[in-house]
Amino acid sequence: MTSQPSEPDQPATGHPAIDEALASLDLSGPVTTHADALSAAHEVLQQVLNPNGPADR
Repeated sequence: MTSQPSEPDQPATGHPAIDEALASLDLSGPVTTHADALSAAHEVLQQVLNPNGPADR
């Protein structure tokens, strides 16, 4: 009997927007497609961690 490797659990941070952004990442394709996916997740992280945007100086 051959066992299949189990899929990793979806990330859970406790913040719905972050969890959704991380769960939507699909890095299984060609590396050239990763930049857009990572950029979108990074944007969500920035919005959640700094909802007021960058401070004006």
